[in-house]
Amino acid sequence: MQIDRKSLEKLLTLNDRQLASVIKRIAGEGGVDLSAFNVNPADLESVRRALRGATDEDLLNITRQYEQMKKGGGKQR
Repeated sequence: MQIDRKSLEKLLTLNDRQLASVIKRIAGEGGVDLSAFNVNPADLESVRRALRGATDEDLLNITRQYEQMKKGGGKQR
């Protein structure tokens, strides 16, 4: 998965329900189960602030970390 500035802008246009759904799906693809967590509007606003402030280097690092998690490097058993 490649996260670029255009993808980031699309994420920021989602409503809270949609954004929470995308976060849970991406986490699940990376091997993280968020089903036990209740995502509230304050959490989503924090995510939106972080996304708005992300630099191109941050986006590259996120992409690398996500790919590593998908390969099993982020899973803890």
